[in-house]
Amino acid sequence: MAGLPGWSEAADSTFRILSHDLKVTIVPSSHRLMVMDRMVLQPSHEGQKRIALTLNKKLVVAWISQNGKLLPFHPREAPAEAPDPAKGPSGPDPRLAHEIVIDFDQAPKAGQTLVLDFDYAGELNDPPREPRHLRFVTPSETSGHIGPEGVYIGPETAWYPDLPHSLATYRASVSTPSKWETAGQGKLVSREATAEATITTWETVAPSEGLTLSAGQYLISTRRCDEIDIATYFYPEEAGLAETYLTSACTYLRSYAKLLGAYPFPRFSIVENFFPSGLGMPSYTLLGAGSIRRRYIQPYALGHEIVHSWIGNYVYNNDNGNWVEGLTTYLANYYWYELEGDPKKARDERRMMLLAYAVYVPEARDYPIARFKQKADQQDSAIGYSKAAMVFHMLRREIGDAQFFGALKQLVAQYGGRRAGWQELELLFSKAASRDLRSFFSRWIEQPGALALPASSDPDYHLFRRIPRGDLPAMLNLFVTDPQRLVVLPGGDSSTLEPYRQIAARLSQEDSVKVRSIQDLEGQSLQNSSILLLGGPAVGASFEWVRQALPSGTDLRLDGFRVDAKEYQGEGMALLLSVRNPDNPSHIVTLFYGLTPDAVKPVAPLLFYYGWNTYVVFDSGKVVARGDEEPRKP
Repeated sequence: MAGLPGWSEAADSTFRILSHDLKVTIVPSSHRLMVMDRMVLQPSHEGQKRIALTLNKKLVVAWISQNGKLLPFHPREAPAEAPDPAKGPSGPDPRLAHEIVIDFDQAPKAGQTLVLDFDYAGELNDPPREPRHLRFVTPSETSGHIGPEGVYIGPETAWYPDLPHSLATYRASVSTPSKWETAGQGKLVSREATAEATITTWETVAPSEGLTLSAGQYLISTRRCDEIDIATYFYPEEAGLAETYLTSACTYLRSYAKLLGAYPFPRFSIVENFFPSGLGMPSYTLLGAGSIRRRYIQPYALGHEIVHSWIGNYVYNNDNGNWVEGLTTYLANYYWYELEGDPKKARDERRMMLLAYAVYVPEARDYPIARFKQKADQQDSAIGYSKAAMVFHMLRREIGDAQFFGALKQLVAQYGGRRAGWQELELLFSKAASRDLRSFFSRWIEQPGALALPASSDPDYHLFRRIPRGDLPAMLNLFVTDPQRLVVLPGGDSSTLEPYRQIAARLSQEDSVKVRSIQDLEGQSLQNSSILLLGGPAVGASFEWVRQALPSGTDLRLDGFRVDAKEYQGEGMALLLSVRNPDNPSHIVTLFYGLTPDAVKPVAPLLFYYGWNTYVVFDSGKVVARGDEEPRKP
């Protein structure tokens, strides 16, 4: 696989972990974890008398043995590396984990199988923190937590001894209190419930990048879908939605098995988390309660996590870049609509990919797809997810459907349980196309940028091109990404102001955001910023100033509003509307208000999920209408 320009290879580790057999006891009331781990590993080279494994600092090792003989060991600080979101994590955070250094009596031979036993325990108490982002939550909100509200421990928790970049199989027998259930990876081997405890055993067959366990007081529902067991692990409040999720999961699994080959696991579970999340692990997805309640079954949601069962959780990224998210986004968020025969929705999704890039990636901050490793912000998402998805779309059109999807099946068949990178994808697609695709991959993967084309030459958004920011329709996301932002709060009593204050408080934590009351703005010019007017007509003179920019036929009042020639009234109605700044069209003015405080409250925490439309109308928190102004002409 060596020899292609533009790629490098990662160095081998001195040891390779083959498997873990874990006996786990979880005590949520005291945040306690107790583990016995039998690890099987092999040295890659001769002469290695020492191994250093990472483990959470909160976990105290009682002993380590080999073939019944105790081995000397000691902890030491892990090497500190400055975090680099563009490169991705190289292992657990050194502030969280240290290394356990183990000395062997004699150096094992290369390829010799070693069996080490570990006994360790400790408390993992890192409750999830409030999201740092306006729109999404990442696993770094908690390093892992055991508590009465639930359990989440994964590779980033460093809850079992490990090596960076390992691929191993796992067997975990987990004991929790009675009425608690544990969701794990791979095959459900057994489950035993007694009056004192529930003991559940999970086993993986294909090597995995890590092991994540989730536990809670779940109700379990199951269904057989062809040869696959599907299950939901929901809290009682959401258990009534199980049938909806089981049906949707079966539909996606059947469709993508035809596209990518047989589903690679015996089971797929949808598990409810005790904090907001949208995470995919081999054979299950972990979704927050809010997502579950909102019926997170769309292609970009549950469909996306199911595609990860093949792409990302069976075939893994290597260290040369992250192609997984772009391909998963293409197959789930976009291609599903082609499978369903919905060309309008497919076109809308292609347009959204171009909009994301135009909004979040200024030319000065652009970087090649090959540098993308993980999503730290919306710019990364626009490059690693949206742009990469569009590049796969162009590749498919370049080589043809049969060749494109044939290469994907070959990718899964050849690299299941292994790592692959852009280099391997280039070779697979080139072979399928029977021609050299070096120039395509060089241009679109290794270089930044987009095509500079007029909209008239690509009316259906099949080409990855940059839409000039001035040509975009007015939307909240243009406010979000403006370097100069001003938030204006209305007057009124505390009950009226509180939901608006919550929005302002979140924004005030970001650079370049100023928060002002209407009294502070008397006589001031508003032309040099994008503005979020909270309260609509209640912001007085500022509202009268922006009224001149409202689209024809739009009327906003304290007791109702008219948008797109339709009148809305009622206590539950709220409106999000964006227009160009009347004094400077390079900036945006977004108005958000409700006809009552109760209309504002359910929308306020989720406001920034609705950033892509010119207007969104809500009734008691639910979207009842949305639309966009016509694209601006250059």
